[in-house]
Amino acid sequence: MNINFWTRAPALIKIAIMGGLLLIGNIAAVKANEYNRAQMNSNHGVTAEFIESLAKLSFAPLSYGELIAFKEHDIDAKYVEKIRKLGFSSINAGEVIAFKAHGVDLKYIEEIHALGFDSISLGEMIAFDVHNISSNKVNAIHQLGFTDIDAGEMLAFSILDINQTFVDKMASLGLAKINKSEMLRLKQYKIDQAAIDNIKDYGLYNQQANTVIALAILKLDDSLIREVKALNINNYSMQLFLESRTGKNHNPDNDVEMTNALVNVVSTIYRL
Repeated sequence: MNINFWTRAPALIKIAIMGGLLLIGNIAAVKANEYNRAQMNSNHGVTAEFIESLAKLSFAPLSYGELIAFKEHDIDAKYVEKIRKLGFSSINAGEVIAFKAHGVDLKYIEEIHALGFDSISLGEMIAFDVHNISSNKVNAIHQLGFTDIDAGEMLAFSILDINQTFVDKMASLGLAKINKSEMLRLKQYKIDQAAIDNIKDYGLYNQQANTVIALAILKLDDSLIREVKALNINNYSMQLFLESRTGKNHNPDNDVEMTNALVNVVSTIYRL
């Protein structure tokens, strides 16, 4: 009967019924919002005044979760304005919460800026805090001779634990005058005496860091020699060859210096 009634009912009646249902839905939504506001106020202290104070910050409309997080992390309009004045003018609500949740205080931000990392991103600043990047760590890297270092590189040096001992070890292997990118890769690919001895066994050691790194990337062994010898050396794709050797996608355009080193290594092996 219900189905028959609906199919036979005039259009105006249907519109009236649907309009009534929508009105009921809107009333329910308003009541739900009022209930949520009341719950936020009673359970989390999110008052109308607090919401109003954040409205002038020009964030996208804040959801209930963000409002609660702002209150529970003691984030107010003054805190947000201070962060913006420190160079993070485009910070959004979620990033503000992440800053406070990770314990990145304003004095720490000022310290990092004073160390020369003026263009550091929000994510990098949080990562600096997580990895305890301090003036002592930065000065230690500077003392290694790497003074022109950006935030991402500083994080990499810290995460890979590159220190004077490692620099001295590379020098003892005959690898001196190493730039920062080479130093990071030497540690990433775990270059040690065994790796150097393997390269020497194939007669490919030239005391150049990029050559050593390229051979580590290509995984120097007998199979590499065979595969290079089988190449049409005048017509092959370095990108596809890398993928076949490493099982990973590579974009040579992202690192022209290393791509050139790889090409030179392949050419050298081909001529053996």
